[in-house]
Amino acid sequence: MNKDRSTAVAGEERLLPEERNRRTLWICGGIVFALLVGAAYVNLAHSPALRISKETTYITEPLKSDGKQVDFIAAIRQATYPPNIATDENGYRLIVEHLGMSPDDTPARFASVCEQLGLDAATIRPDMTYQEPWDFLKAYASSAKFDESLLDALPPDDRSRDGAIAVFEVKLTWPWTLEELPMMAPWLEQNGPVLDLIGQAVRKPVFHIPLAEDDNEPLITALLPNPQQIRAFARGLSARANHRVGTGDLDGAIDDIVTCHRLGRHVARGAFYIDLLVGISLEGIGEAIGIAGSLEHPPTKEHLKRLLAEMDRLPPAATIEDKTLPERLNGLNVIQTLASGKTSWDDCFGYSPPPALRLLIAGVDWNVTARRFNELYDEALTTGARSRIRPFDWRVLVSLLSKREKSRRLAEIVFGEWNAHDAIHEAVHRNTCSHHIQRITLAMLLYEREHGALPPAWSVDAKGNPLHSWRVLLLPYLGHEALYDKIHLDEPWDSEHNRQFHGEDMVVYRCPSDPVAGSGQTTYSVVVGPDVAFQAGQGKRLADFGPHSDDMILLVERLGPVGWMEPTREISQADADRGMHEMETGLPTSSKCIGSHHRSVANIGFRNGAVQSLSPIGCDYSPDGSSGKSVLTRLQKLLRGINTEKDY
Repeated sequence: MNKDRSTAVAGEERLLPEERNRRTLWICGGIVFALLVGAAYVNLAHSPALRISKETTYITEPLKSDGKQVDFIAAIRQATYPPNIATDENGYRLIVEHLGMSPDDTPARFASVCEQLGLDAATIRPDMTYQEPWDFLKAYASSAKFDESLLDALPPDDRSRDGAIAVFEVKLTWPWTLEELPMMAPWLEQNGPVLDLIGQAVRKPVFHIPLAEDDNEPLITALLPNPQQIRAFARGLSARANHRVGTGDLDGAIDDIVTCHRLGRHVARGAFYIDLLVGISLEGIGEAIGIAGSLEHPPTKEHLKRLLAEMDRLPPAATIEDKTLPERLNGLNVIQTLASGKTSWDDCFGYSPPPALRLLIAGVDWNVTARRFNELYDEALTTGARSRIRPFDWRVLVSLLSKREKSRRLAEIVFGEWNAHDAIHEAVHRNTCSHHIQRITLAMLLYEREHGALPPAWSVDAKGNPLHSWRVLLLPYLGHEALYDKIHLDEPWDSEHNRQFHGEDMVVYRCPSDPVAGSGQTTYSVVVGPDVAFQAGQGKRLADFGPHSDDMILLVERLGPVGWMEPTREISQADADRGMHEMETGLPTSSKCIGSHHRSVANIGFRNGAVQSLSPIGCDYSPDGSSGKSVLTRLQKLLRGINTEKDY
């Protein structure tokens, strides 16, 4: 029995260490779990408050009323508002006083706008209403006033009310008359005073739309200054200008064209990149209006000189540099707003974040996020580098284990919402290029009015040897009379005397998007051949082209730059007929091609004085370069002045 008892005691002693190990494991496991919970809390739930400093908030004043946050919107206003925003010198006050609240506004935003303009929203009594032409046409199509007989003149596939409206909308972008679109008479009468008011407003010293916040809207949306209303104004100006061109009121058309440009220049001077993009689009609407679009009512040289002079008097173009501080502050404003916990990602950006992004936001160190945002912004400004946003994959889970890493990653995402540097630069360059082409095209038309023909592609001597390019001949019409007078026109372009001018920096002849073209080079050409607008030695008369030549191509972008004075480096008709250069088509890169460094388009100057972007897709490019079709492609028609697509 003693033996059994001793055996039991020994067995108990053998079990005690195992039990102790299990208890130890449980205790250690509990400690590890507690540490993980604590780490998860710190990493996912605890967010250190955003500190005000140069490294995080970039500016340290002004502060909001609580003294704990930077008032970024007030800082943006201080940096961008003109001193006379609340005076009668601000043309936008006229719009508010006569039209009242914009369709894009809310009562809260409108009250804020009025206050900043020095107006009282409660006392505004609008006495005008505006309806853009497309909305008017849609309303007409659904009304009992619709004239069914109009369908008879349309192509068979468009003989429906919806088809008719689509055709009429396109027709408004070309010169038109009330005989063609009789339903537009009430629109002209009702909306003409508003368009005149806009013309008056944009000729004021400033035309500045205040920023206004509304707690019921996403932050980004709330800061946009009524872009839809402004675009609607421009579309109305375009429709009326084309009517004026079609009826021979060219001075009135010039007024509307210039109003579009002035509206665009003013809007582009707003605080943000979106203002710049909207302003560029408004100028594009103005440039698409052809002052010489009606062959029955061609502009005189006085009309052309007036339009060129008005273009020279436009307000200065806005620059990207004007937007860098407001854009930075706006991004930091979002970070501060998110850090406060009072506003969600949805409220700031107008969309719900994916689950992985929600995990990333939880417990972020906003100080690290703000510092990283500023680092990325500085890098973009100094090197033009694009944001490096890493994709959401398994590495996101790893980043969740490091508060610093996840905070930096969130900064990349927020910065990605702001990093439009590449796109903005290209938009500005493309707009500058379009402006150059319009100036050159109008100069060609003015030359034709004074000489009875377009300039030759290049002048020749008595033996037919090349002398000078059309670019030299146009210098007096582009404000370069002094340079023109220095060049010896009776000597070849590369004579000992004339060679000194080869390196002249002729900015108007160069597209800023071309990464290669430099001083003394050009990226613009004419097309030379028997069926197109230009030939060597002698200029062609525009009157010799047919009744559909109002949108005949006069000026094109070329893919490879050449010397601006070189007379024989133009694009031949045969090369132009091959199509436009585009990487996807397989057409080899060559200076003989029509093409550009813009994305998938090239700016083109037309006989009607308008500038539009043409894409290879719209030109029906054939990869094999064949032109042996029974019907010429669109590009070939436009080169020859036989386009009939706008007729119905």
